[in-house]
Amino acid sequence: MTSNRADRPASADSAELSCPKCGAAMVRRVAKRGENAGSQFWGCSTFPKCRSIVPIDVPAPKDPPTADRSDQACPFSSPPPEPQKGLLRKAVAAMDGIWRWSLEADEPDATDRWNPKHRRKVLEYLHIRDGERCGLCGGTMKLKGAQVEHVVPKRFAVFELTAEGEAQQGTYYTSVLHGMENLQAAHPRCNKYKGNTPDIRRWRHPSMPRLVVAKANDGRVLMLPPMDDV
Repeated sequence: MTSNRADRPASADSAELSCPKCGAAMVRRVAKRGENAGSQFWGCSTFPKCRSIVPIDVPAPKDPPTADRSDQACPFSSPPPEPQKGLLRKAVAAMDGIWRWSLEADEPDATDRWNPKHRRKVLEYLHIRDGERCGLCGGTMKLKGAQVEHVVPKRFAVFELTAEGEAQQGTYYTSVLHGMENLQAAHPRCNKYKGNTPDIRRWRHPSMPRLVVAKANDGRVLMLPPMDDV
């Protein structure tokens, strides 16, 4: 027999095993005929003296890894807002920033409460910023009797429903906590009605100015009310 047979080695790479019959090295070959034509196998390097073959195990295809939904962009998150444009708007934004800074410099106590005098100043700022309206219902509201209310809790995750109807955790956020952006004035009855609802669309009324209330690990921010509600 000659060396140019149809079943000569497809390449020179050898297997990390010995022939089960004669102990010689095994080499990779390609079947040229029969129902297994085109498939590879390990054949004895002394062929045709030894015709021992060993099939090459083809690993079963692995299931694609499950996507980590916590890294996907939340449908409610947005890039950080761009700075104000125009001289007048920049001036107003600067004045508002100084006002907010002075209010945020006084941190609440261990029970998350400011002293009554400072709390009154915070409430006055929120009342003016939101056009003297309740942040939860959007209705007009007098300063007397209004409450300071956090828009979002300290840490939370947005859960999303899959096509199968299962809830999976989405983007994980950290709120700006006691920053003025995460505070709003509200009617006491609206604050009580909101409670601990997980529906973020109920955390701030669609007609209210948008606020950056929380930040995600990927640099995006959560602005409420959501863009699809504006």
